[in-house]
Amino acid sequence: MKARPTPAQLADRLRAPLPEGLELYLDGRDIATPADRAALVERIRACALPPGFALVVEGPIRGLDGEYFDLADLRPASFALLEVLAELGAALGAAGLVIHAIVPRFTLAWDPAARAAILARCGTLLDAYVAAARAHGLVPTLENVPPVLRMREARYLYTPIGMSPEDMVWLLDRTPGLQATLDVSHAQLYINARQAAETAAPEEPAIAALYAYLRHLPPIASMEQFVEALADRLFEVHVSNAAGLLGEGLPYGEGDLDLDPLIVRLARHARFLVTETLEPDHERAVRMREAQARMTAALRAQGTAVP
Repeated sequence: MKARPTPAQLADRLRAPLPEGLELYLDGRDIATPADRAALVERIRACALPPGFALVVEGPIRGLDGEYFDLADLRPASFALLEVLAELGAALGAAGLVIHAIVPRFTLAWDPAARAAILARCGTLLDAYVAAARAHGLVPTLENVPPVLRMREARYLYTPIGMSPEDMVWLLDRTPGLQATLDVSHAQLYINARQAAETAAPEEPAIAALYAYLRHLPPIASMEQFVEALADRLFEVHVSNAAGLLGEGLPYGEGDLDLDPLIVRLARHARFLVTETLEPDHERAVRMREAQARMTAALRAQGTAVP
């Protein structure tokens, strides 16, 4: 399951039936100062997690300076954030780290030269990320992103890279040691948008610009292309459903994805499956527990071990 490491969310996620692990989303407020980070570590240690309990740390949408995290932004604050995440992950006993393949922008226009330059800059930060993670004994992973970024703040941004399986493969190929986090909801939203870009004529200018951009990227028929592209380097999977262009993080059985057979296949490759449905009340993991139960039932029905 997913949790922000607040007292309320930790208490909810760690109640019976206890999950086998948690992915901790670290909001910028959780790690802003050394005192905040020390308090976070003590809060997790006070939970007295059982032996074998798995933890993964997910980086924030905003960095230590309060600006959006941007994989192509080579300011000192970007590198500092990666060091902080690696240090925190090690202090918590986490198995891995997650950051997003994201270059947030308020507008989007196709420019192949600019796109190539952005990808190159992302490589510089990814090298630092892998080095920091490895120095602290953690697995560094990169997560695919949806075509419209809501940034947990009800704001809509866009990204020129990180949506397609081809982008993910390019970044993984040029960064030895980097593994993948596949968010199936994000992937399905990209598939929906890329397919709609061929035929739809949206009136909203921002969506029209997005579709014009997507038409320059390779067509994609189904989730199979994401699975084939990333399976051999898959560290974990974020599990929720999706619909249309903006229907992110939907309940397990509500959306465009038939999750049971997909999860059975992905479980053969991924070390962890993380339920990440969006909750009406973030303090209570009702939909995530439902997803966990349905996922476990699907795996057991096929005789597949639950990661």
